[in-house]
Amino acid sequence: MSIVVEARPARVRDVRKFDRWVAAILMPIGPAAVAIIRYIVPPEPVGPSVAANPGAQRLLLWAGVVAVLTLLPGAFAAIKLVRPHLPLVSVWIAALLIPGYLGMTALFGPDVVAMAGTDLGLDPALVTQLSESVFAQPTTALLTMIFVVGHIAGTVLLGVAAYRARLTPRFVAVLLAISQPLHLSAVMLGNPTLDLVSWSLTAVGMGFLGYRLVHTSDDEWDVPPRSNHH
Repeated sequence: MSIVVEARPARVRDVRKFDRWVAAILMPIGPAAVAIIRYIVPPEPVGPSVAANPGAQRLLLWAGVVAVLTLLPGAFAAIKLVRPHLPLVSVWIAALLIPGYLGMTALFGPDVVAMAGTDLGLDPALVTQLSESVFAQPTTALLTMIFVVGHIAGTVLLGVAAYRARLTPRFVAVLLAISQPLHLSAVMLGNPTLDLVSWSLTAVGMGFLGYRLVHTSDDEWDVPPRSNHH
């Protein structure tokens, strides 16, 4: 006579709360890092500016690393937060914001070239030419265009979604929606202080979305582990 022992399903740890907290923390960090970048970005011509203040350029590059590693996770979390309230709008936000932030990575090429050329002791005028040549490459130009259109339009739409779904206080949603058009104005005016303010507003809006995420239930955020269904 054989005895059949029914195997119990292995318990799977529920990490949804941890997932929410990590996402909420990351959400404002990316825009805050870009705010630093935009405030210290070297004025033209790049070569002499970096040679005069290489420390600022190194800070810019490290802030860029932080931005690259946090912007996308923060955007994914914001899109996931919007989806239950405005599913179609969340798709449009993703279609704009995700490629936009991916395209941003191309902008660090000229900055790295400027830093590397300065470290090698190249003539500042040559450093400027190299940096401008990298920026003028068709692939860099394409990714830059995707970044400009995607992150500005995507952030505006995210602010509108936050307003309609009441995911943040209404005034915060408005500030989030106008933050990136304000950034575009700052770039056109060559005003780094206004650029710092604009990206800081994006960080504030994402911070409020992160606060909402922390107070979202696990079941609203994601499905539970499968073993907990039994």
